Amino acid sequence: MFFRFLVLIHACTAFLLQCPYPAQWSIRARGLCPNPSKYSCLKNDLINGYSENCTLSDFLAPGRKGVLRGGLDADICSQERYHPWPIKYYTNFSTNCIFIKSVCHEEGQVVYDKGNRSSDVTCRCDYTRGYAFIGKPRNPCFCVPSEEDCSCYLKTCVESKYMLSSGNS
Repeated sequence: MFFRFLVLIHACTAFLLQCPYPAQWSIRARGLCPNPSKYSCLKNDLINGYSENCTLSDFLAPGRKGVLRGGLDADICSQERYHPWPIKYYTNFSTNCIFIKSVCHEEGQVVYDKGNRSSDVTCRCDYTRGYAFIGKPRNPCFCVPSEEDCSCYLKTCVESKYMLSSGNS
């Protein structure tokens, strides 16, 4: 006789909830909520994790992101991200502030200003090492990498006894 045995093993595992990336946000909303426009996934300070909801959706001011603290509240953007005015930011879009701040890492670039929770970083060319902007930015002293080309090049002076100043870049 030949016997066949079938063994079924059921496993139940738990995981920490992570909010979907913006590209998957609408897929998760349609799969979970009767009205997908009401879906939100926010940091929940009460459980030190994230919570999904199908009833919360609200507008947040620039420089702020939604969090749950018993109810819907606003927290400032992290140092790495920003949310500018006049873009309207709703809690049903993301759990983070909209944009990641730019970096000034190209050749000859240095940080002019670190920006804040509602503005991007600004860069300048390091004129003390002989660098100047390839193209003229809107502001002669700095540029905004998310809005314009901030490329720098090594500019040599005709006579080596001269150096670039902040106004010559």
